[in-house]
Amino acid sequence: MTDTRPSPLRPSTPSSLTPLAIPIFRAVWLASVASNVGIWLGNVGTAWLMTDLRPTPVMVTLVQTAASLPVFLFALPAGVVGDIVDRRRLLVMLHVGLVAATLLLAFSTALGLTTAAVILVASFLFGTLLAFAMPVFQAIVPDLVPRHELAPAVSLNSIGINVARVIGPALGGALILYCGTAAPFFLNGLFYIAVVVLLLRWLSPLPQAARGEWIVGAAVSGLRHTLGAPETRATLIRSGGYAFCASLYFSLLPLIARNQVGGGAGTYGLLLGCLGIGGIVSVVLLPRWRARFTPNRIARAGSVASACLLAALAACHTLWSAVPVLLASGIAWVAVVATVNVAAQTALPAWVRARGLSIFMIVFNGMMALGSAVWGLVASLVGIPSTFVLSALCLVAFDLLTARWRIPGDDALALAVAEPIGQEQRG
Repeated sequence: MTDTRPSPLRPSTPSSLTPLAIPIFRAVWLASVASNVGIWLGNVGTAWLMTDLRPTPVMVTLVQTAASLPVFLFALPAGVVGDIVDRRRLLVMLHVGLVAATLLLAFSTALGLTTAAVILVASFLFGTLLAFAMPVFQAIVPDLVPRHELAPAVSLNSIGINVARVIGPALGGALILYCGTAAPFFLNGLFYIAVVVLLLRWLSPLPQAARGEWIVGAAVSGLRHTLGAPETRATLIRSGGYAFCASLYFSLLPLIARNQVGGGAGTYGLLLGCLGIGGIVSVVLLPRWRARFTPNRIARAGSVASACLLAALAACHTLWSAVPVLLASGIAWVAVVATVNVAAQTALPAWVRARGLSIFMIVFNGMMALGSAVWGLVASLVGIPSTFVLSALCLVAFDLLTARWRIPGDDALALAVAEPIGQEQRG
């Protein structure tokens, strides 16, 4: 009798949606999407509320600073905690805290008690709780899916992030317009309650490091492993350089919408949505690209495409010329970021995964912040179009200089061979 089962050495290439057939991954993915939509609702609500209360550029930008600062302060401790405690319990506790903080801000706003100081403190608190939750959400993915479905699972996370980027701001704006400034916070609280229910209903206790490891020692060992291994070091270099060079997609996009294209807030929302839609398209296409090309080649192709699109955006002076460029930019951006994310998760062993991913978050977000500041200064000196051209040249130069730093990755055969080992380790 002929064995018709697929050979374990040559599994079929999973599509971008196959991990959703796994109930536990589907539940965690839905929880992650709800959490990301909640983040955007909170961002829109706090930014608009500060605009009402203290409509100065310094105070409005301080909201984003207060929300982003915890990533730099707490990402590594968050990764350490995520490796030495029960990750499900940690995620539940963090989202219970988010529910409480969000609803307090909602009632405070509805009663007219919210001040600028309250907004800044709340933004910092939200950022702190999310800084602890984000590396844990990423670190548990390899424990939920077979190894050969890790790439599409990570890609689905990218889909969720980009869907939230499209839906969250539009939903938050509509709620403020029709229901008042407190409405996004009330809905945000409901989203976080849904996350808690999903995690308690579907997620079981997950593997963790030995409890005898102290936080300081765990942080040092995580840094030593992540910075010492050639594979993870190469991924840090490539992702950090790309984030620095391409960061002005987000930092200067409002000025592109207002000054170069000649639109307003609606135009900015449309252009930001184009980046999100392009990201979704990229995630759908990535499985086909992975079946034909190595991760390193995909990342380099996406980086070169980003450079070309940055230069092209400098020449866009109408809305409808900028839309296709930003759609393609979203495709290139997610192709690079998702590929690097998969490479990082593949290279990091389970015992240090949350710590390693937190270091990647620090590097990526830190270089994004540094790049935004640098390119903003450059734009004030030479103008926005010239800045986009300079960033494109910088990205090409960086790609050439770091060609020898190849990001790690496995082809389908290597993943199939490694699969039994991965199952033994999880068991």
